[in-house]
Amino acid sequence: MLYTNISDDRLAAAEFRALLASSSQGIIGVDRGGTIQLVNERAETLFGYGRGELLGQNIAALVPERVSGIHTEEVDEYFREPRPRPMGIGIDLKGRRSDGSEFPVEISLNPMQVGGETMILSLVADITERIQMEEHARRAHKMDAVGQLAGGVAHELNRFLAEISGHASTALAKSQGDAVLSSSLEAISKSADRAALLAQQLLAISGAQPAQLRWFDPNQRLSELRDTLASLLGKDIDLELVLGEDLGEILADPVRVDQVIVKLIENARDAMPDGGLVKIETAAVEAGESYAHFHLPVSPGPHIMLTVTDTGTGMTPEAQSHLFEPFFTTKAAGQGKGLGLAIVYGILRNAGGSIFTSSKPNHGTTFQVIIPRIGPTTD
Repeated sequence: MLYTNISDDRLAAAEFRALLASSSQGIIGVDRGGTIQLVNERAETLFGYGRGELLGQNIAALVPERVSGIHTEEVDEYFREPRPRPMGIGIDLKGRRSDGSEFPVEISLNPMQVGGETMILSLVADITERIQMEEHARRAHKMDAVGQLAGGVAHELNRFLAEISGHASTALAKSQGDAVLSSSLEAISKSADRAALLAQQLLAISGAQPAQLRWFDPNQRLSELRDTLASLLGKDIDLELVLGEDLGEILADPVRVDQVIVKLIENARDAMPDGGLVKIETAAVEAGESYAHFHLPVSPGPHIMLTVTDTGTGMTPEAQSHLFEPFFTTKAAGQGKGLGLAIVYGILRNAGGSIFTSSKPNHGTTFQVIIPRIGPTTD
């Protein structure tokens, strides 16, 4: 419980002021009419208002307009039976900043007596980071499940394709002289080969495909690829390479890493039909406990970060949430199977790394590839 009759107890008042100043949560005191009578510095920071702007303002200004009516009812209901409890159980609560932007919050309520009147003391926590962590964990677990499924399907598909190809080859050898039958058998054999290529792609998605791992310097690899990447982008798109110093080496299959880079470059190109800029940057980074916590499946320790940024059309949040899933594509029908980025995810997973993206429609896209590294190379 919180202190009561604060104004009559100097010690309690001093301790309460210390609580206001040191709390990691926003603290807002509201009277029966919903008017803000008390705030701490954290509340000012959370909502983007100064203390003078908050005091005397109605609490409805700090919640989205679409739910202000519900919020007023919650306040009225609380005053009918004031007690310590969380607010908005089962409701997706949002706070509204001074600029109109919203952020997810958790709120707990406590009654407090001031001058014989009851005040609601609201403790407000910004849970943006926790939600992001939960979303990263959900996506990581989903992609692991998708990878396992893709690998299982690929193995079964390979088994059936081996039988189809074998029977087709045997029949083709015995069909000489029958042009129609030979043509049909050759078509079957070619279809089986195309399906086998699909199975190989599914194995790459699962991360189960054998890799030729070795230590190498990504900066050197990028320098060697520069002309190839520039030709992939074409004359209307500029390529900028910004290579970090003292990068160190990564343990991965260099051919597969090339595949990752090429696929990201192709995606950037397709998002800029009218031209633009692609920037590739590398940097040696240290993934701390906090970063790893919010960016599963990254582990704490030294990493290399490769960032590919374009000035293209960008993506919606919905598209980003499915971006690395097999057979998901934002391209028109017939322009892609939707396996490229799923394969990228599988390759990086096999190398102990991961990939993250940020994008907004009409504001370009950034991909961040992170792979564990050893220290700077020495001759």
